[in-house]
This record gives sequence, C-alpha cells and structure tokens, in this order.
Amino acid sequence: MNEFSPIGQKLYMRIAQQIRSMIEDGVLRPGDRLPPLKNLAEEFGCSRATVREALGALRGQGLVELRHGDGTYVRTASVEMWMQPLDAAVLLGTDHVSDLVELQTAVLAAIASSAAKRRATRDYSNLSRALFELEASGRHSEHRIASELHFYAVLAECAENQVLENTFRVLQEALRSSLRLLSPKREVGLQTCRAVYDAVQMEQPERAREIIYAYGEHLLEQAAQRK
Repeated sequence: MNEFSPIGQKLYMRIAQQIRSMIEDGVLRPGDRLPPLKNLAEEFGCSRATVREALGALRGQGLVELRHGDGTYVRTASVEMWMQPLDAAVLLGTDHVSDLVELQTAVLAAIASSAAKRRATRDYSNLSRALFELEASGRHSEHRIASELHFYAVLAECAENQVLENTFRVLQEALRSSLRLLSPKREVGLQTCRAVYDAVQMEQPERAREIIYAYGEHLLEQAAQRK
C-alpha cells in the first residue's frame, strides 16, 4: 500500500488521526486498551511498522501510553493532551529550518539536563529500552527516525517537567520532518542518544546539555548546505 493517503498525507498520520477521532468521539475511552499491532495492521491494511509510527504520533500528543508487556492504552483526558503538533510543513522551508532546529535543540537540551538532574529519584528502565529499540532500528530511515523520536519522548517523561514534555509533544512532528529533511547519518543520532543516556545515568546535566547542542550544530551545518 502507498504510504501516502489520497490527499498526500502520510499513511501513519492518517491512521493516527482516525484513532484520535475515535478517542474524541468516545468510541475509545480513557483506560481502554487498543488492539494488538497485528490486529490494527490488518484493520488499516498496512504494515505493523506503520501502526507503530501512528501510535508514536499519538503518544507524542499525549493521547495514549505504552505499558511495556501489557499494550497501548488511551490516557485519561487532560487539557494538554489536546494540543496539536506544530504543522511542520508550514515551517520547514529553507528560510525557516535553521530557526526550527535551534528551537528543537534548546528544548531537547533542557529536557536532557532536567532528566540528568532527576536520575537519583527515577527508574529509567524505559529509557534503557528506548535506547535498545533505537540501536535495533536498522538503517531504514523512517524506522530509525521513529525510534530516535521515541527515545526523546521517554527522555521528556524522565525530565518530570510538564511544560517541557508538552513543548516536546508540540514539536515532535516538526522534529520528525526536520530529521527527514536534513537526513543526518544514522550513526550521528544513535551516538548522540547513547552519549545523552550515559550522561543522564551519571547525573551530568551540563554534559547532557552539551551533547544535545553539539547534535544541533551538526543539524545546522546540514541545513546550511541545503541553502
């Protein structure tokens, strides 16, 4: 199946919107468990990888949560969960991509720093799993980008700062688009996440911040080459 809908929208986003509509209409209620990946893939006529991306987008919006070993559940309604992701297509012209990368870098740096400061009081096993998923993601660009974004989403949860977490949710799809546009090498993103993970585990907030800013500089260099 073509990964785009008839109106040019990515298939995973169309699926995410359909599930979101079911939540908004009360078909799926807070606490409901979504069907397994296999069932959803059959229902929407797509691959499991596409369903994973759709669920990742919904997690980024705060609509669902993944309970490891148990499945994906609709979250309890809250005001912030209805915030729409930033429309990346509007911002990702060559005149704006550098500004967007700078904003994303600042938010991720603050998240990484906050997560490192709170390491002593948190169980970061979910972050370990997210890094493992990224390492196992292979070289397929969409899967790699989805796994990298999932790592940042879990990192945002670890930061225990609702404003930062909500800001990341709003920026998540824009970050996905900028990573697609700039196409950083897989090793750069993976090495960045590994280094951030190590800095967080060692409770080094300044180091975690510096690593993210170095990654941001790499992305800005890529953006400059496209102009």
